[in-house]
Amino acid sequence: MPEVWTPLLIALVGAGVFLCGVSKTAIPVLGMLTSPLLVLALTPTIAAGFVVPILIAGDFIALALYRQHANWQLIRKLVPGVLLGFVITALMFIYLDTSVLSRLVGVIILVSVATELLRQRSPNDEHPDTPAMTNPAAVLLFGAVTGVTTMAANAGGAALSMYLVRMRVPMLVFMGTSTWFFFVLNSLKVPFVLALGLITPASLVADLWFLPALGLGALAGAFVFRRMSQVLFVQIALVLSSVASIWLIIHG
Repeated sequence: MPEVWTPLLIALVGAGVFLCGVSKTAIPVLGMLTSPLLVLALTPTIAAGFVVPILIAGDFIALALYRQHANWQLIRKLVPGVLLGFVITALMFIYLDTSVLSRLVGVIILVSVATELLRQRSPNDEHPDTPAMTNPAAVLLFGAVTGVTTMAANAGGAALSMYLVRMRVPMLVFMGTSTWFFFVLNSLKVPFVLALGLITPASLVADLWFLPALGLGALAGAFVFRRMSQVLFVQIALVLSSVASIWLIIHG
């Protein structure tokens, strides 16, 4: 961890943790903005150890609010694709530069957003309560993209958000499903970051210092979430998914 916590450093890390809290209780894909801020402030290695306990703490807050609203059938459908994405990422790490893989994923997400926007504008659009995506191959693709983005770029929220938007789930089901999904995923990361020595006593102390920022972000997110309509919620998810995909394309 940094030897000296300057006001700018505290502000950057605090902003990243605050946005993480907002993402956990309002718009999951907003968490995409957390990673760049923490990497900028702490360096990639330190940020990797610092953020995992913060993410899990945020998951517990979100579970307290949305745990009963998860659609486990949607999660089960996604799991085979996610596992495939993990395998693809492992192989790609051998043959491709990480930035190339991240840019490819960014393109896939951006195309998915564009496809969804075109579908919404179509006069032949189906009833909004009917799932827009029933093709098993399409579900497998979204699962694979979620797995790849999670492993390669810590940006799984964008792909999962697009999957849930395409399945046209209600807001509460969206939040409950994504909360459980990322709680399990983040918990699985713990043994790996511990084995790499990324979580240290110093990083855990820093996590404790920034927990109030996480709590404030979660409260702000819950406040905003209760005042959003389904249409606005979906549009925000699409816009932020677009931003996340463009960020991946540009920065890799």
